[in-house]
Amino acid sequence: MLIVAGKGYVDPDGRAAFLAGFEAVQRRARAEPGCLDYVVAADPVEPGRVNVYERWESQEHLAAHLARTAREAQPSPVVLSMEITQYEIGASGPLSA
Repeated sequence: MLIVAGKGYVDPDGRAAFLAGFEAVQRRARAEPGCLDYVVAADPVEPGRVNVYERWESQEHLAAHLARTAREAQPSPVVLSMEITQYEIGASGPLSA
């Protein structure tokens, strides 16, 4: 399993438009084979920050998604910075208190 997570910064005045541009991408990604979760969302504390979280069954599924989204590039407000990390998960289970 892979987790892709991170944060990005856009102009605070353009964040709503940036996120609106991702709505269709999120819907399609969630329907793709191997996608377990996919969200790009506004950070509740920092006005220009967006948070990214994706969970994929395998590297192959993620690679296929990235290839598809590269072909669908859409204009969006300027991204000021982006810090995304991929994590390979060897084991997981429910959180125990």
